[in-house]
Amino acid sequence: MQIRPEEVANTSEQIFNQLLNYVADSIYISDMAGNIIAVNEQACRELCYSQEELTSKHISELDAVHVDREQVADHFKKYSLGSTLTFETSHRRKDVSVFSVEVNVRIIDFNGQQAVMGVARNISERKQAEEEIRLAESQHKSILKTAMDGFWLLDGQGHIIEANDAYSKMSGYSIQELTSMKIRDFEVIESASETAARIQKVIELGEARFETIHRRKDGSIFPVEISVQYKPENGGYQVAFLRDLSARKQMEEAYARSERFLNTVIDTEPECIKMLDENGNLLMMNRAGLEMIQADSFEQVKGNCMCHLVTGPYKADFMALTKRVFQGMSETLEFETVGLKGRHIWLETHAVPFRNDIGEITALLGITRDITERKRIENELQKSNSFNKSIIESSTDCIKVLDLQGRLQYMSLGGQQILGITNMDEFLNISFEDFWKGSDHEAAQEAITKAQQGQRGRFEGYCPVLDGTPKWWEVIITPIKGPDGNPKKLLAVSRDITDRKNSEEEREDMQKQLLHAQKLESMGVLAGGIAHDFNNILTAIIGNADLALMKINKESPGVENLHRIEQAAARAAELAKQMLAYSGKGKFVIENISLNILLKDMLHMLEVSISKKAVLRLNLHENLPAVEADATQIRQIIMNLAINSSEAIGEKNGLISVTTGCIDCDISYLKDVWLDENLAGGLYVYLEIADTGCGMDKETLSKIFDPFFTTKFTGRGLGMAAVLGIVRGHKGAIKVYSEPDKGSSFKILLPASKRPLEIFNGESHHDTWKGSGTVLLVDDEETVRDVGKEMLQELGFTTITANDGREAIEVFKANPDIAFVILDLTMPRMDGEQCFRELHKIKPDVKVIISSGFNEQEVTQKFVGKGLAGFIQKPYKLFTLKEVVTHLQ
Repeated sequence: MQIRPEEVANTSEQIFNQLLNYVADSIYISDMAGNIIAVNEQACRELCYSQEELTSKHISELDAVHVDREQVADHFKKYSLGSTLTFETSHRRKDVSVFSVEVNVRIIDFNGQQAVMGVARNISERKQAEEEIRLAESQHKSILKTAMDGFWLLDGQGHIIEANDAYSKMSGYSIQELTSMKIRDFEVIESASETAARIQKVIELGEARFETIHRRKDGSIFPVEISVQYKPENGGYQVAFLRDLSARKQMEEAYARSERFLNTVIDTEPECIKMLDENGNLLMMNRAGLEMIQADSFEQVKGNCMCHLVTGPYKADFMALTKRVFQGMSETLEFETVGLKGRHIWLETHAVPFRNDIGEITALLGITRDITERKRIENELQKSNSFNKSIIESSTDCIKVLDLQGRLQYMSLGGQQILGITNMDEFLNISFEDFWKGSDHEAAQEAITKAQQGQRGRFEGYCPVLDGTPKWWEVIITPIKGPDGNPKKLLAVSRDITDRKNSEEEREDMQKQLLHAQKLESMGVLAGGIAHDFNNILTAIIGNADLALMKINKESPGVENLHRIEQAAARAAELAKQMLAYSGKGKFVIENISLNILLKDMLHMLEVSISKKAVLRLNLHENLPAVEADATQIRQIIMNLAINSSEAIGEKNGLISVTTGCIDCDISYLKDVWLDENLAGGLYVYLEIADTGCGMDKETLSKIFDPFFTTKFTGRGLGMAAVLGIVRGHKGAIKVYSEPDKGSSFKILLPASKRPLEIFNGESHHDTWKGSGTVLLVDDEETVRDVGKEMLQELGFTTITANDGREAIEVFKANPDIAFVILDLTMPRMDGEQCFRELHKIKPDVKVIISSGFNEQEVTQKFVGKGLAGFIQKPYKLFTLKEVVTHLQ
């Protein structure tokens, strides 16, 4: 049958389509513009599209990565029909997943037209395998490159096929040099035959590990540890890892050196160091221990039970100690032992548990010392006369026995009690010098050295007892000599001299206070003497000015000058009063006064006198007892202290508090005060002025009452000195409290008066009064005699004068009709007190008025009960003289 051409064509197309569908690769046919015109079923399955969907797409829509289609087109323009092009790319499925493909493209004739056929093979699995291989190779190379151990890959003959950087650094060879070498090129110890035998052994066993020595490129050698594996399935190659053992070998050598050093230290230790198991068997003992038990070597006693060397009564105690140590306790025991050669000695052992790395107790570690000598001393003391022992043990001194090196061997019971020692064992064999510090340590060394040389050593030192109580000791160290006359021991006797030291310090403090008081007293005597002479001069000035004012015409131009003379003399008299106040002998008008009333009266004056930044506060105690005092002088104290407080506050805001109160003072309270001269305990009224000012340091505080000392830019420095003098004159005291930046407080203590508070009225004046009779005026100053005589004559008296006590006695004898005598207290040849006694001998009822620059209280107490008629303070005016003599007429 004849087949028509169109039938042949249809049959060929069917066969072609069937072939396309049976092919495992994806096939795409597109026109020359890239439009897909046919695909096989595999392409639909691979891309998850239907045939209709794919034949409606451009070939570029399948690409997941960019493919230069123009370059592909240019390629086919250059070649004829049937030329091919192969490349790799990625396709994207309908679900947007991507897979790798290898595409083979050729030009074909499709239905009479040129078309492009692409055969795409899925190569994802191949790509994944290639990536895994690549990663494995990369990891392999990375591991070998970063490994700290060396690596070799060897063939069956020991040639190095591959090496890493680690071994290159170990050996000094480059990797290129190493891959041209054999194992035997490195070996130092083994011969070539030994190396070959070892390789053969590796082949037989499959693996081996050994240590050897390699030589570097520079000729130096180093120890290595080699681990080799043989892999016959991989062509008979050997894999070797090499580790440089230099650091480990050095560590092992260092450990061995430290172990040798430790053994040397242990063997040179003078005390026995040993280790026992739980049965008391000897595991270790140093040389000192072997000498104690009279063993020639450690092997002689190794493993032996040490309880066999302990004498009978102490064996049970020794084994009990061992048992308790293995239970985790630390123990101390004294016992007697018998050496291997029969020597008896006393030992003291301190045992502790020895633990391994995980904390298990594996042995008893004991440190033992020979206490035979100490026991002998104790026995000798026990055997000594009980009376002598009683004296030693009950002695209040601390008695110690030292060896020739100064180590403590014995201490008396009394000494232990003094020091507060409850466990004497802790102090045995301690160096006596270690009890002392600083310069006392050197003194103790010197005393021990003298005793070691057979002389007597002595020193004083400070060493507190165990509870911290400070103690001073006098220590005498004497040698205890043997029969040969050489020192064998040292006897140290320490005596507590703390009370004596404290007394010496107190005495030094008292001496300092006494010197200070003497200084103040000397300055007071000087000030009093100057004021006395000064008052004599002022008496003449004021008296003559007063008389002149009485005689001169009130309209005279000279009146003003006389008043100025009086004013200047009055200021000079005030200065003299300050000097007398400092000396404690100022003029006091003693009254029974209330400090509260005085302060209330002064309140306004105080407020205008202090800084506007300062607040003044009065804290007045009610029902305050009265004091016997001069109100004017107390006002001066208050004013001086208030102004000082104001100046201490300065430009800052602050408080000045003035407080009164009453306190019952005992002797201890009055001890730490200024002016503690024979002050008696009892009831005192106090006046305290405190401020929140700048305060004072200790150096300033020690000088505040010194005359002419001042912290101000201007001033005479007599204000506080005058306060001190006024308080002294009133038999009082001052307490001062001050710290820098914390303010100051001055507490004035005055004896409380036993008399009731009285109200004093003003003075009465008798301007027209005139006296009569003869008066004897006695003074060593001519100017005082002259002005006094004129004043007395002005008052109506006939006046006889004398320039000292002796002349006054003669004049008094010659004129028995003398009405009264005005007698100066301080004069040459015979002073006023002596003259007073002599006048009373001549005429017991004689009326005598004492005249002085010192205060009335100081002067009149010398004449208490002796009939003194009166007192007048220099310098004085006519009115004052008239007030005194009026009472005698």
